[in-house]
This record gives sequence, structure tokens and C-alpha cells, in this order.
Amino acid sequence: MSQNSEKSSKFCLRIRLPKSFGRLSSFLPKLKSSSSQSPKLPSSSIRIDTASTPRCITTFPARVHRDELWISKGAIIARKKFENLLPNPDYRSHSMGPYGNFFSFCWPEGKKERVRLGTEIIETLWLYDDVIEDLPYTGAMETHASVRDTLAGNSSKASRKIQVAVLFKDFGQRLAQLDEEGAPRVIDALKSYISTYDSNETPFATIEEFIEFRIFNVGFGIMESFMQWSLGLYLDEHEQEMSREYYLSSGRVMGMTNDLYSWNVERTEKSDRNWNAVPIIMRQHDFSELKATIYLRGLIVYHEQETRRLGQELLEKSRNSPKMQIYVYIMGLMLGGNSFWSSTCPRYNPELEL
Repeated sequence: MSQNSEKSSKFCLRIRLPKSFGRLSSFLPKLKSSSSQSPKLPSSSIRIDTASTPRCITTFPARVHRDELWISKGAIIARKKFENLLPNPDYRSHSMGPYGNFFSFCWPEGKKERVRLGTEIIETLWLYDDVIEDLPYTGAMETHASVRDTLAGNSSKASRKIQVAVLFKDFGQRLAQLDEEGAPRVIDALKSYISTYDSNETPFATIEEFIEFRIFNVGFGIMESFMQWSLGLYLDEHEQEMSREYYLSSGRVMGMTNDLYSWNVERTEKSDRNWNAVPIIMRQHDFSELKATIYLRGLIVYHEQETRRLGQELLEKSRNSPKMQIYVYIMGLMLGGNSFWSSTCPRYNPELEL
């Protein structure tokens, strides 16, 4: 795959939205248009005031797509299809949030049709992840293989016993219809993620080695490939090699950020495949849970700074090429959007009701 509590109060904050979770600009006063524009890229987004949410620690900017309400329907479609096929599982809240859909934060400058399809595809993948976590390891690997065959267009090889694979069968065709040139890279990233998601049964000994695994296990390769695809921006082989360290550093930020906020719910879940940095830090350094989360916050801030430094180096090496300016800009938005959404979403913060 190419460049992949303490309870101290007696009340809880409850944020409620109308059932159609959208119409953000009229509902939330913190959202406001920004006068600054991306480098040679007409803005299709609204700036977010990340300081309005104390839990959010990102140093990157965050924006939300102006067509968030329409884009979020892709997630609703995916959820309905999944529930029609597998109606019994108790699904977690997924890409919706009080300030908008996750993918509208991660790809706020993308073409809306592409962002909506990406939303539908990865929402399906998130639902799939929740179901697969309840299967034993060998069963999960068989299911992954069937889904990969379906994504590759080899439906004849897909196991007929594994019904969930049918949910992925037309995604490749739909991606190609919107952009035939960029579709193969996105499909390869999806297949690679499914191959590596459950590839390690043994817990990692150190946070350093876990972070490198987490870059790919968290799905960063998928997110980055859709980030490029949503804009029709493709780095050639030379540009990919030039930006490799920036890509990896960005992946570390996304993986650790996900672990920090998702630990709030994962800490009580029972699974033989719980990928999170917090328990690894606890074991490695003999830290309490609180100290481990504080340590993880520090790692995130450090790696965000390192990512920004590498972004500046990349711009210098590329002599400020327009393509690289856009790439660095939208990567920062994806990292900032991921952090802001994660700090406010009901998926990781069940006490916040929509």
C-alpha cells in the first residue's frame, strides 16, 4: 500500500441536534467562514473553532465541508444496508457527531460526490469492523479474505457463506465511475487494510513498535488515499517517495489520536484484538491508566509538531510546487478534523447524546 476519568462532576453535558444531524451553519454559532483560502484551491468548507472544545488537543486547523448534510446521507445509506443484512448486532455510533459527519471533517475540501461515496464506503467498513471484532481470529481471517475478493471484483472466489461481503461488491465500480484513474489506488488501500487489520495476535512490547504498526492498522492508508481521490490529486512515484516521512508522521498522529479518544469506550470492551496504545504504555512503563493517557497526549503533541516540521521540509524540497502545497494543506486539515471530531463524537464519548 502506498503512502498508508475520572468522574469529577455530578452532571454530564448533553448535546442534542434535530434528528437530521446537519444544518450546521444555523445551529452552531462556533462555525464561521474563514477569510483564508487554501493554496490555489477554492474553499468548499467552513472553519471550526477547535478551542471551543477543551477535550480537543490538536494543533492543526479543522474545517467542515459546506455540504455536510448531503454528504452525511452516505453514512445513513450504509447503515440501512448493513442493518437490513444483519439486523441483530448492537451497533455503535459511527461517523455522525454533534458538529457534523466525520468524513466531512477529514475531507472538507473534496468534491462532494466523492466525499459522499467515501463516507458510504468507510461507514460500511466501520460497521464491518464492529461485527468482525466478535468473531474468533480464524473466522475473522476467512471473512477478510472474502471481502477482499469482492472488492477486487472476484465475486466468484468470495465465500457464499459470508453474506457481509455482498455489501462491498459494487464499490469498485462506483469509484471508477467517478474517477477511473484514481480508483485502483483506493481499492488497493482498502484491500491492504483488511489484510493487515488482524495480522498480529501477539501484544506489542513497546509503544514505539506499536505506533509503527498502528499507522496501517488504524486505516490511515485508506483515509489518505480517499483524501487525494476526493480532490483528484495524485502524487506520482517520485512525489510519493519525497513525501514518505511526512506521510508516516501523519499516520502516527492519526493512530495515536484515535487511541486517545477511543480508549474511553474500549477500556470496558472485551475482545481478543484490542488495538490501543494506552494499555501498552501502562505495561511498558508501569504507569497507571491516568498517567498513560497523559503520556499519550504528550506523544500526540510531539508528533504533530514533527509532522508540521516535515511538511515544511517537504515544501522546501519540492520548491513549493502547487501540488505539494495542496497535499500538505489538506493533510493538516484531515488530522485536525479527525482530532476535533473524535473529541466530541458519541462514538468515543457516549455521555454526549445527539
